[in-house]
This record gives sequence, structure tokens and C-alpha cells, in this order.
Amino acid sequence: MNVSSRWARLQLLARPRTPEALPQRLDRRRIYVLPTRFGLFVATLLAAMLLGALNYNNNPALLLALLLAAAAVASAIAAHLQLSGVQVDAIAAEPVAAGQPLRLRIDLSVRDPRARHGLHLQLGDRQAWTDLPAQGRGEVELDV
Repeated sequence: MNVSSRWARLQLLARPRTPEALPQRLDRRRIYVLPTRFGLFVATLLAAMLLGALNYNNNPALLLALLLAAAAVASAIAAHLQLSGVQVDAIAAEPVAAGQPLRLRIDLSVRDPRARHGLHLQLGDRQAWTDLPAQGRGEVELDV
């Protein structure tokens, strides 16, 4: 079994079994913060720093490794909080001819008093960025 088929099977586990009606709110049960390749590299680097600091009994290096690990955990928590509470209100698109790009409009809203900056939506190789003000709405257009 090659890597792409394993990845496709893993993605099927994360998708809902039945279609869901809009609006859908993103909460803690729908958000998964997973490491990227860079995140795995940082974790490996921190583990090597930690082992080296413990082996040589070097307290400043141990302090640096633990501070960097704490910063990594804090950034994962910040990423989770950035998405928590965002609501997808509507998804719409105009009809287009075959072979033409489809412009997908996604309406987002947030009811919290926190603003959301730098939200990134991606579908395949297409991507879009948006900011949501506190207790506000926003629209993202994504060409598919």
C-alpha cells in the first residue's frame, strides 16, 4: 500500500459519514491540530537538544530546550483557539461553463469578542486568506 492511498484512507476517517446542514460551528470536537513536516522537524530538534543538554548536564541548554518546547505547545494552543468558535454560515457558487474555474463563496462568522486574524482556507492547491473582526462576519472567495 503506497503513501497516497494510506493518506486517502486516513482522510476518510476524518470526514462525516452523512452530509451536514449549515450553519456549522467549529468547536473542540471538530478541530485537530496536527504537526506538519516542519513541526516534526522542530520536535526532533528539540528532542536532540534535550538529550544533549541532559547528557552533558548543561543547564542553560536544558532551559533553552524546555522554553522552545513550551513555545511550540503554546503556538498549538493558539492555533486551536484561533479556529474555535468560527461558524460556517453558507457556501454558494454561481453556475459556470465546463472547464471554467468555479468561484466558491464561503460566509464565515464569529460570535466571540476575539477577532480572528489570518484564517487560511485551502481546497486542493487553491487557497484563500481572511480576517474576521470580533463578533463579525466575513466572506472568502475560493477559485476551484
